Amino acid sequence: MARQRIDWRTTSHRGSLRRACGHGNGFTLIEMVLVIIIVGIIFSLGSVMLGKVFSSYSAKQEIAEADWQAKVALERAARELRAVRTATDADLDVASTAQVRFIDTDGNGVCFYRDPPTNRIMRSAQAPNIGVPGDPCGGGDSLADHITALSFSYWASNGAATAVTASVYYITVDMTVADGVYNSGFRTNVRPRNF
Repeated sequence: MARQRIDWRTTSHRGSLRRACGHGNGFTLIEMVLVIIIVGIIFSLGSVMLGKVFSSYSAKQEIAEADWQAKVALERAARELRAVRTATDADLDVASTAQVRFIDTDGNGVCFYRDPPTNRIMRSAQAPNIGVPGDPCGGGDSLADHITALSFSYWASNGAATAVTASVYYITVDMTVADGVYNSGFRTNVRPRNF
């Protein structure tokens, strides 16, 4: 009788693989469905967390931009207010707290005001209108967005509020910035050099 030759390496390898997996047919359908469900839950939680991170970053960027614009606009207004030519009705209009209109030391007309429809602080080149105190400004260039309030207060040297141009010693500028949930106020006191 002829003996049949058996390759022991192949047979033992297949048997050990079956023993290692616990069964010989691979994964069951239930196991595959459970893996898919678990992976889906992990991905959905991860995407929610990433979405929150990205929206938080975007909101912080918008807040920083609105804050920076407001500070730059306030500094520009303060710098130009220091150059009011004289404390006379011809050079400074104090009739309105919603705007400030003046003539600077170079003889240029300047007006800072807030444009309510666009919530912007504007700067225009309009001199005081001697015949019409408090005459509203218009036109000009936008300095900052998201400005929800802008007011100007005029103070005498003794610290009392004044509406008389000749007694103005310093000017207070108040500005409110709002962008989404962000809301912040800025204030500066300016003493013109020639007063």
